Amino acid sequence: MPFQLRHLHDHDLPAIMRLQAQAYPDLAESMAAIRSRMQRAPHWCWVAEAGDDVCAYLLSHPWQQVQPPAWNEPLPRLPAHGTRFYIHDLALGTAARGSGLAKTLIHNALAQAKRAGFHEARLVAVQDSTGFWQRQGFHVQTVTAAMQEALQSYGADARLMQREL
Repeated sequence: MPFQLRHLHDHDLPAIMRLQAQAYPDLAESMAAIRSRMQRAPHWCWVAEAGDDVCAYLLSHPWQQVQPPAWNEPLPRLPAHGTRFYIHDLALGTAARGSGLAKTLIHNALAQAKRAGFHEARLVAVQDSTGFWQRQGFHVQTVTAAMQEALQSYGADARLMQREL
């Protein structure tokens, strides 16, 4: 099945919410939180389509802070440019799983981030996805007690991960 990548648009939000509910039933974020990522970082949010069907998405943005952004909260004002790239969310619909589309979305985002001058990428792995992200070149980071407390909003198994670009 051929997929086409493009930037996320406002009319994609219902499909994003549907995919998110399938992928993260216990961690689904509000439409306001998702919309803020799209509005604050429109060049860093993608969808994958098969025909007219949105079958996957990746949300990302510049981020300067050590702690990840708060889960299910609208993003604050973002830096115009920075060295840290943050992958916030990746979700695939059932039909796209096992297709290699996740790797394609990740490669696309990381390649663009590197071209834009970012030096590292970070994310919070949830729902036992640490192994998947390790296969993408990310490594679990040691965190302080305060950081671990901040990660709890992402779920008990949340792990901060990083890779160099």
